[in-house]
Amino acid sequence: MSGRSLGRALHVGGSPGNAGPLLAAGLLTGAAIALVWVAARVLGQATPSWPALLAGEAAVILAALAAGAAARTRRQAERVLLTAADVTCVAGLAVLALAIAVLLLGHLPRSEQTRMVGPLFAGAGLAVAGAGPTRRAVRAAVRHALRGPRHAADDVLRMFGEQTSRGVDLHEALAGLADALRRQLSLRRLEIWTGTGGRLTAAFGVHPPSPTAMTLADAEVLALSRTRVAGPGWLALWIPRLLGEPAGGAGPAGGALEPGDVPLRLVPVRAGGALLGLLVAERPASAGGFTEAEDRLFAELGTRLGTVLHNRELDANLRDALEDLHRANDELRLSRARLVAAADAERRRIERDLHDGAQQHLVSLAVGVRLVRDLVTEDITAATELLATLGDQITETIGEVRDLAHGIYPPLLRSVGLVEALRAAGQRSPLGVTVRAAGVGRYRPEIEAAVYFCCLEALQNAAKHAPGATSDRGVEVVVALAERGDTLEFTVADDGVGMEPAAMRPGHGVTNMRDRIGAIGGSVRWASSTGAGMAVHGIVPLGAEVS
Repeated sequence: MSGRSLGRALHVGGSPGNAGPLLAAGLLTGAAIALVWVAARVLGQATPSWPALLAGEAAVILAALAAGAAARTRRQAERVLLTAADVTCVAGLAVLALAIAVLLLGHLPRSEQTRMVGPLFAGAGLAVAGAGPTRRAVRAAVRHALRGPRHAADDVLRMFGEQTSRGVDLHEALAGLADALRRQLSLRRLEIWTGTGGRLTAAFGVHPPSPTAMTLADAEVLALSRTRVAGPGWLALWIPRLLGEPAGGAGPAGGALEPGDVPLRLVPVRAGGALLGLLVAERPASAGGFTEAEDRLFAELGTRLGTVLHNRELDANLRDALEDLHRANDELRLSRARLVAAADAERRRIERDLHDGAQQHLVSLAVGVRLVRDLVTEDITAATELLATLGDQITETIGEVRDLAHGIYPPLLRSVGLVEALRAAGQRSPLGVTVRAAGVGRYRPEIEAAVYFCCLEALQNAAKHAPGATSDRGVEVVVALAERGDTLEFTVADDGVGMEPAAMRPGHGVTNMRDRIGAIGGSVRWASSTGAGMAVHGIVPLGAEVS
């Protein structure tokens, strides 16, 4: 029994406020003095007389009783008792060592040898007192040489927290954690699994598991969410397959285990109630079971690792969101640049059409009017014929201006809406166009314009790229519009020859459609295959409608 164990055994008082522990400490100290006195007397050393010994013993006991009267001393009573127990044990073991030496020598020290008894006794006492610390230091040095430094539980958690807070790569941080745990807890197997939704992957392992992925059922995830640290018995009751299977083992423990075969701990890694991973630790049966302190370490580690994995997941989601935002900003910038360029090109086209068409007709009309003015007094017949010609030119000019206006913004779209405007555009198309509408009303002008011009672009593309239709009367195109919930959906599908998706290249028309629909928050996509024609599908959020 160690000194401190003996001290606890002799703890006759209740609390530190009781004088019992101090009295016990006095008795123990007196016993140690008496033991040393007896040993010295037997070995022939000069010692005080019996009355002096008894007086010293009484003084020690009285001092202990007097110390019990002071509140400050009473608060330290247990420490005093433990110290007295340690002193008594050292004295007893020193005396025992001298007794063994005398037995080996075969006789008591002779007169010329008695002067060596004191130093031997003091050396034996120092050796006994330093045996415990020396043993622990030597074992630590040997362990350091064989396994590297061994850290306390708090140091393991602190080092892992520091690594993750510095942004160290997760695999590197897990490797450092696994190495520290292996040394601290004498583990022969350590597995760290990460994942979400019950789908876990082995992120790191000392003796990595096989296979390296597993899927947990919902009931198993629920069971794991209700425990902090699980042992073989708990696993055998709730999730026996995680202990392993005889045919090779599908669980993280690897191999078939019976509850109690080896010290095993499975630690759910959670954050916010969600299972983010598992930590599996196993040590050899010869190393003994896990202690309560080690289980607390596992529980704290599961919480911290869950926080780290949750933060890493949030960081990854934030990075993805930022990348999407940057990509969307780039696409928006390019889309705006294309819209500006398209608007400039459209203005140049309008200027060119006005210059080459309507303006030339108006100039010709002005010349004709001057000729009529000159002929009206000289040749009335010629003037009449010229007026008829001018009338035809005026009609032609009106038609060109009307066509130009349709290209800029069709009047039907403004007056009667999207469906009738598309039907009118279909009648002007060289293709066979059918417009089908279900519950389509009036919408904001920007929505109607975007959908109209997108469908018009699709019709032009069909006329340009789908010459080989299966229909006897050429390419047939169906324009379908439908309002579903708070979105307007449209489809422009032809029965032309189509093409493979890999051969599709986004041209100027496709880019215009994407930009127009994207500018009002919608999306557009294309579907085609050889022999199945081409279909353009678009979805536009409606928002506030216009009656």
